[in-house]
Amino acid sequence: MIEVQTPCRLHFGLLAYNPREARQFGGIGLMVERPRIVLRVSPAQDFVAYGPMAPRAESFARTFASNWAARLARSRPLRAKPLSGAKIQITSAPRPHTGLGTGTQLAMAVARAMAELAGATGGHLGVEDLAALVGRGARSAIGAHGFFHGGLIIEGGKQHRAALSPMLVQQSFPSEWRIVLITPASLVGHSGDREVNAFATMPPIPREVTAEMCRLVMLGLLPAAIERDLSTFSRALFDLQQRVGECFASVQGGIYAAPLLQRIVTYLREGGIEGVGQSSWGPTLYALTGDENTAMNLARDVQAQFELSEEEVIITAADNEGCRVMHASNEANVTRTA
Repeated sequence: MIEVQTPCRLHFGLLAYNPREARQFGGIGLMVERPRIVLRVSPAQDFVAYGPMAPRAESFARTFASNWAARLARSRPLRAKPLSGAKIQITSAPRPHTGLGTGTQLAMAVARAMAELAGATGGHLGVEDLAALVGRGARSAIGAHGFFHGGLIIEGGKQHRAALSPMLVQQSFPSEWRIVLITPASLVGHSGDREVNAFATMPPIPREVTAEMCRLVMLGLLPAAIERDLSTFSRALFDLQQRVGECFASVQGGIYAAPLLQRIVTYLREGGIEGVGQSSWGPTLYALTGDENTAMNLARDVQAQFELSEEEVIITAADNEGCRVMHASNEANVTRTA
């Protein structure tokens, strides 16, 4: 039995979208400790999955097996073998389509476990391999790179449709900083065909806007993270969020994906929280604080002000490690080996 745990990701912003430019997308994001996806995989006669997001997990497993068989037909690595089945038990997963990258994290976790079952252990399959085997990375690659590395990720966009965007920077995030995640249960973000249609109809991002967002990332966010300068990081993060939101306003109804999210952001900003934004298509909002006590007080305040539950407002920290892989001979005895 193989257990894989993976952090989720916050997407701080897409940097480029213009069909006339050679390189598209690119962006910056952060892997966070909570919420997490945890799954256990063992050999079986067929592919079957249980728990939250089970149909998607089973689909990813079947896709992996099919692509893996095609790869083995070309060249079989030492000890590698085809896969005829797997039992997948998902023990923890957040609600999908909330801006936390759960689809990519689930896909990468399934791929990592399936690779272990197939004998491709010891890092023989890297991020590009795993993403390709489960069909991820069509646009953003922050979650795929973050699955392996954790931390603050900057990726450079896609020059070729089939290639995974390259990771430009992986930077450990200050461990003492805390992020309050606000995900109203009444809202859901873009996904699937809705997301594809949004990209098809949104206007191109002007070159000068991309240039300004890149300046905010490289001369604002990144050095501030390295220097552990919370105020500078927060101001640059909010400025980036505003510009990203303006780029997507025509397809999501405003800088934020719903009026409720705009009200929450306004409330947080008026309360002195500088680093506030929406992750990807939302509805998850993030609010950056410097320590646990400040985060706890803020979480309680937001819950009371907007009548949200404890499940809708959680506190997390950055995950600077990435996925965790454990092997065990039975489910009661799980030990980390990779």
